[in-house]
Amino acid sequence: MQVVKLNNPIMVNGKEVKEVKLDFEAIRGKDLIAAEKEVRKMGDTTPAVFLSMDFQALVAAKLIGVPVEDVLEMQSTDFKNLVLPVANFLLG
Repeated sequence: MQVVKLNNPIMVNGKEVKEVKLDFEAIRGKDLIAAEKEVRKMGDTTPAVFLSMDFQALVAAKLIGVPVEDVLEMQSTDFKNLVLPVANFLLG
């Protein structure tokens, strides 16, 4: 499990949080396939979906339990700090 500290808190399940936990063991193959379908519906056409920042953001959102829009609206430093471990997981 990886913990990401945020500069700007977000709301998760009605609570303001300044850090989120990314439990990559909690996600299954079927979750990644569903996320790919969802990101394609959003209009993402990246040939290798694991390289897509939209896909990475969507996986991060699923892991922390917030709508993907909440992740996409994050300040750039928080966004980068959140999607980078997801990218490392997906590409590692």
